[in-house]
Amino acid sequence: LEERVDLAGETDAKVSQATTLAQSGQLTEALALLAAMEKKCRLGNDNPSLVKVCEASLKLCKDHGNDNFESLIATLQTLSTRRSQKTAAIRALVQTALPWCVQEPYTPMPVANE
Repeated sequence: LEERVDLAGETDAKVSQATTLAQSGQLTEALALLAAMEKKCRLGNDNPSLVKVCEASLKLCKDHGNDNFESLIATLQTLSTRRSQKTAAIRALVQTALPWCVQEPYTPMPVANE
């Protein structure tokens, strides 16, 4: 078994810093900050912090991204296809984003298949 590194304190600090950046209109910088933290949590085998970072990334995209969901979809694709991504992170991504994608009455979100 891999040893788990506890990154909870650093994760909380980075999430609040990214939230501040996103609120000031710097969503790209906020997502870059969280992407670096995601990698650190994933490689450090800290699943609770990894889940928190993934959820925060999606929420920032939804709250501060443009109306056409481009940043949300790009973030979902990036985080879900990371090499050696943890199952807990994938589960969190799906559970967080699914309610935003399925609305009543159901109309599918436009997603470009490449």
